[in-house]
Amino acid sequence: MSVVTLITDFGLGDNYVGVMKGMILKAAPSATIVDITHGIRPQDTRQAAYTLAASYPYFPEGSAHLCVVDPGVGSGRAPLAARAAGHFFVGPDNGVFTRIIQNEPSFHARRIENREFMAGKISSTFHGRDIFGPAAGKLVMGAALEEFGPGMEKLVTIDAPDAKMAGPGVIRGAIVHIDHYGNAVTNIAMDLVQKTKQDGGYEKLEVVHHAGRVGAILASYSHAPDPASLGVTVGSWDTLEFFVKSGHAANTHGLCVNDDVEVHFH
Repeated sequence: MSVVTLITDFGLGDNYVGVMKGMILKAAPSATIVDITHGIRPQDTRQAAYTLAASYPYFPEGSAHLCVVDPGVGSGRAPLAARAAGHFFVGPDNGVFTRIIQNEPSFHARRIENREFMAGKISSTFHGRDIFGPAAGKLVMGAALEEFGPGMEKLVTIDAPDAKMAGPGVIRGAIVHIDHYGNAVTNIAMDLVQKTKQDGGYEKLEVVHHAGRVGAILASYSHAPDPASLGVTVGSWDTLEFFVKSGHAANTHGLCVNDDVEVHFH
């Protein structure tokens, strides 16, 4: 199976996603194209980096992951094709691959320069259609990564850190995503919470945000005793997330991407 996944900030109100898929299918007529999301906030490379890192491991090895959040399109930023952990990655060298680069030492990138892997005419404003789409299709059809162009040693990374200890008994992280339901997903892994609690012999904790303090991590959304109050649970990515039972936590409590979040242990 030839799989190409898509992450963009294109939205669905224009024809951009559709014509990019058309170019993928020209290069790989039998490809299965999977839309991960086209709802990345415009030009938000940090959100794209987190979304890509959280998504690609759930696909078969050999898949090509096309991530086009590209505020520098038409500039000197490099178009790249890369391989890591048995997967291919295609998109702009602007930080969207930061977390793959950080977590996968095998990440090997090539600058896309071979015109055989591009559209006949290259627009200065739509590289998703003219460069990245065809490249992803060629990769899943068996083109060798080395054919795309010269190797790239220095790659652009952005500030997309993991949560970390900020002092004795304090983990500091951030909200990295607000989902369709208004749940605010953080980058604070439950594994880190459990390890800190066990190593420090702590009995209690509080999850702290400017909207308030939450003193328990609940088993699921349904365990919230008060449908209006802010709760915390472990989401599907095994990180802490804020929620409101049957409500929209972000709207009702003013939660935003990049807000600081801390876990205080006692």
